[in-house]
Amino acid sequence: MMEYQFFEDKQFIDSKKIPDFVIDKLDSVGGLDVVNHGRKISFCGVIIFDDCTYCFAPARSASEKIESIGNLIKVIHSYKNSIDSSLLAFDEDEKGKVIEEISLTDIFEIIDLYFSVGILKFKTHSYSEKGRTNWSKTVNREFPVFTIDNVPIYFDLHKYPVSVYQDDLISSIHSEILLDIFNKFHWLDDRFKFVSKDQLTEKVLFNDWDIDQKISLLNQRLHSTFVSIEVRTLQLLIRYLEKIHEIGSNNVVIGIRKFHYVWEFLLKNIFHDVDLKINSLLPIPQYQFSDPLKPIQNSSQKGMRLDVFIKSKNSCWVIDSKYYTATGAHDAPGWSDLVKQFFYVKAVRLIYPELEMVKNIFIFPGITNPLSNIQMVYREESKDEDKLEKLTEDFIPIECLYLDPNDVMEKYLKSKKVYITDYI
Repeated sequence: MMEYQFFEDKQFIDSKKIPDFVIDKLDSVGGLDVVNHGRKISFCGVIIFDDCTYCFAPARSASEKIESIGNLIKVIHSYKNSIDSSLLAFDEDEKGKVIEEISLTDIFEIIDLYFSVGILKFKTHSYSEKGRTNWSKTVNREFPVFTIDNVPIYFDLHKYPVSVYQDDLISSIHSEILLDIFNKFHWLDDRFKFVSKDQLTEKVLFNDWDIDQKISLLNQRLHSTFVSIEVRTLQLLIRYLEKIHEIGSNNVVIGIRKFHYVWEFLLKNIFHDVDLKINSLLPIPQYQFSDPLKPIQNSSQKGMRLDVFIKSKNSCWVIDSKYYTATGAHDAPGWSDLVKQFFYVKAVRLIYPELEMVKNIFIFPGITNPLSNIQMVYREESKDEDKLEKLTEDFIPIECLYLDPNDVMEKYLKSKKVYITDYI
């Protein structure tokens, strides 16, 4: 029986709660950040060792439900499928790259094929007295005995072959792999609730074949069948065994080191009225040379890029997805993040001067709302109302919104969109 232990991204490592071999694995995949007071988790996903799954949930999600693991991994997989190389060009350290020691695409396809056609069974042809007589073959190959009335009688009748399904080693290997997927990843598919482990176990033949021998047998069968669905299933089973052989049967890591990319991806997809063309309208820097012969250079890559821009009628919401714990000034966005947000608003006002309301927003993960807004003030407290009002006009305060990551992931997976006005 699989056990589960739950942790959160951005938490300090507690060596009393997390075994050393899991810490070592986190370290090997770049899932730890070294800070002044120790080491922090920088990973969302799962690490499966033997009969325990170590789950690393998004920051401030406070979830210890097995279903939430499935949602997290499915969301990470959707993010992986949606990104292209141009987006990852901004991720120089590749921390936004999804780690899949076993291909989730292959696992999903193995599961789907199982629920569509079941365990692989190969037909063998045998002849039976109960089979239908093949008269054409009988007449062409046998000599009849004729009666007085010249009616031919055939004593050796040729029969059509009767197809008999036989459970063999291939079925056993397929069942074994399904059992492994069931034990490790049953939370990936709700249909597993209706699967009997006992029925799968009954199909597994006890043998001492190692993984290489099983792969060899599957390859032999692959080269002897021309049925497309059998070919595809065998290819997937071979790949799965090869991966298991490579990483070790009881050692699987699936996740992402920098969940910020997934957080941005989710927020772009759950809101109504998201305006996707805004980034093509935002200004970009132009580099002019002292040498008049050198051509001017524009840089789109170094230009403004808004995470989420929502525009509805005469209002808009300039949103930056911030994957910070944001419980106070010490772990909230700093000046570089703030100044970018202030300038996004300035740029939007220039592009859409007709808008009556422009809201400035940070969206953090969390089930509580520690911060309400972030605004600029003077170092020395001022009571000059006009002066403060002018400061607020130039630097529109940033409202802080916190959304539960589990709720956001569930909405995304159910294709359920919400309005920003439901929260602001």
